[in-house]
Amino acid sequence: MKKNSTKNAIVFALWLFFVLSGCSGKPDSRPVLNSPAQMNAPEYTIGVPQGTAAMSVVEKNFPNCKIEYHASIHDGYLAVKYGKIDAFAFDRHALEYVVAHNPDLALMDEKIGEESIVVGAAPARTDLIKKVNAFIKSYRADGTYADMYNRWLMRKNLKMPGLPEPEHPAMTLTIGTDGRNEPMNYYADGQLTGFDIEFAKRLALFLNAKFIYKTIEFPAIVTAAATGKIDLLIANLNATPERRKMMLFSDTYVDSEVCFLVRKNRLSPRTGSGITDVAQLAGKKVGIVTGSTYDNVLKSRVPGAVPEYFNNFSDQTEAVKTGKIAGFLVDEPMARDIMNHTSGLVCLKELLTSDGYAFAFPKNQARLQKEVNAALKEMRHSGALQEIEARWFGGDESAKVLPDLRTEGQNGVIRLATNSGMAPFAYMKHGKLAGYDIEIARVIASKLGRTLEIVDMDIAAIIPSLITGKSDMAACGITITEERAQSVLFSIPNYKGGIAVMVVAGDGVPESADGGGLWPGLIRSFKRTFLVEDRYKLVWQGLWVTIVITIFSAIFGTVLGFAICLMRRAKTRWANIPAKIFIRAIQGTPIVVLLMILYYVIFGSLDINAILVAVIGFSINFAAYVSEMMRTGIDAVDKGQHEAAYAIGFSRFQVFEKITFPQAARHVLPVFKGEFISMLKMTSVVGYIAIQDLTKISDIIRSRTYEAFFPLIATALIYFVIAYAMAWLLSRVEIRVDPKRRKRVVKGVVHP
Repeated sequence: MKKNSTKNAIVFALWLFFVLSGCSGKPDSRPVLNSPAQMNAPEYTIGVPQGTAAMSVVEKNFPNCKIEYHASIHDGYLAVKYGKIDAFAFDRHALEYVVAHNPDLALMDEKIGEESIVVGAAPARTDLIKKVNAFIKSYRADGTYADMYNRWLMRKNLKMPGLPEPEHPAMTLTIGTDGRNEPMNYYADGQLTGFDIEFAKRLALFLNAKFIYKTIEFPAIVTAAATGKIDLLIANLNATPERRKMMLFSDTYVDSEVCFLVRKNRLSPRTGSGITDVAQLAGKKVGIVTGSTYDNVLKSRVPGAVPEYFNNFSDQTEAVKTGKIAGFLVDEPMARDIMNHTSGLVCLKELLTSDGYAFAFPKNQARLQKEVNAALKEMRHSGALQEIEARWFGGDESAKVLPDLRTEGQNGVIRLATNSGMAPFAYMKHGKLAGYDIEIARVIASKLGRTLEIVDMDIAAIIPSLITGKSDMAACGITITEERAQSVLFSIPNYKGGIAVMVVAGDGVPESADGGGLWPGLIRSFKRTFLVEDRYKLVWQGLWVTIVITIFSAIFGTVLGFAICLMRRAKTRWANIPAKIFIRAIQGTPIVVLLMILYYVIFGSLDINAILVAVIGFSINFAAYVSEMMRTGIDAVDKGQHEAAYAIGFSRFQVFEKITFPQAARHVLPVFKGEFISMLKMTSVVGYIAIQDLTKISDIIRSRTYEAFFPLIATALIYFVIAYAMAWLLSRVEIRVDPKRRKRVVKGVVHP
């Protein structure tokens, strides 16, 4: 704790110095920084931490600049933050942590040197270093390194896992560390933690050794390791040539590179990602669609990359344009569609996989699988499949029209699950589902003499819908994987492709050239969102679904809540205890989980309308909260009024109708109104059970326009208008039941 206090005092003193010196908040008028090479000039000052690889790199490659030497990374980033130096050089993984906590700072994309983070030991400890190398090889191979990198260095979960100590250690080793280098090794709640510390704990288990930790100032810790005062140095140690003369180094246990930290407002406007090869994604954030196979592909091909999860490609497109992610994974045909509808993005030449795309079926639909396979073979032999492929994957949008096929027959129904955000496999066009997979499914249904019923749902819900029997077949560019084959059946492949990586083009995302300003841009966005392909009809349909679910859920939820309230207030345990359990269980269950349990588990074997399931789910959820509101309102009514009413001959029903309910309603309605509006907004999750509400429709439109802002803002405005209107109506009711707020009319009095 004393070390923490000293560190905090030093940081505060430095901050106070910079503020008092007039640097804080002052606009930065110095030259814009375009590349690291620019700073090899006398007018630039670069900070480096003493004795590190970054210091050697800067001294060697930037001989013409001014160099300032800092004792710690804290000193360096504060000097950049308050304009004392132009840049600070250090390990990228450590500086990424700094940037995450300082939004006014940024990293330059180009590296200025290689970096190796190693474990150090005295020259005589050759055998010990060999054992450390064996552990490093093991922890890289089994995925532990990738997991730790993701949690600590990409800030996914800065928490030490519960690792056991060796039960019967064969030896005791002294470990030297710094304790001041977040996120590698630092104090939290009085305990050493960080990437280095977890690495050391895992190494202790591997060696069956008891580790004793010593925190020492960095210049001294190197000397301590070199002279054998400590057994191992695990403290984000750079493998510099000078240190190699003094001690032994292990293999690299953290991959990194040296880069520059600068003030964000000094960087030149973004001119592309600079990514031309898949290997460059290591250590960077890469977009992944939730529920897809992209996650496993990314881990196997680029283990150092950090997955960022999204629900659709339109969100990822905006994220890569704004630099929030370095790129995202997408099936190659979808990549072509994205590039046709948005500018400034390209696909890397190398495909990460070579996949077969197929229809998926539940395990109990082996007969349907055989029938579909036979139809696909016939279509491929006749050339029909190739014709469909050329049309939907080509660049002629006018040719992408579904043929007029009869998809109603006497041989039963095929319930097809798909996702309308997967163009060109499946997407909305002129208010109807279209696409490569949709046409093939329609052709097959026509050949089999079966009725095709298509259900649009979230990607993450498609496989569960097959497993639970809600769907008979699924199609939306589904790739065949061994993991999926354990849960579902696949048809023969109908298309061969692969997974690509989409990044910002080398010349960056161009400014819009066809609008000439804000107002024309808004008009263009309005037309694309609402008028093109009559998309306003989709919006109206989604809005109607949202309103229906909200109103009916409020009605049924209020009635059910009143019943639960009576049970909760009952004096008998058989009524009181179940009511308590119901309330706590529902309040502790997220609404999206409740909806999926109802749809896929409780009503899994029933052919029930998804909107009805949503009404049931929201009614149950609303009832749990309404019952507690009512109980509180009823308890707020003075008991003496009840006794007085009974004394003059009122029945229990009359007491409730005339006395309890009017007064309780005044207490309940303000809270009821807020909970009602909250439920209206919560209906935005019903897309998980294949309902096209207002939010789902917004996602569908964005999947076609690849505009993130306007459809979202338009959706937010629509929700606001609905919420305001419904809140106004409830306020009218609130006034009606409150005698203090409604206008009084005295009968028999005539106003002049």
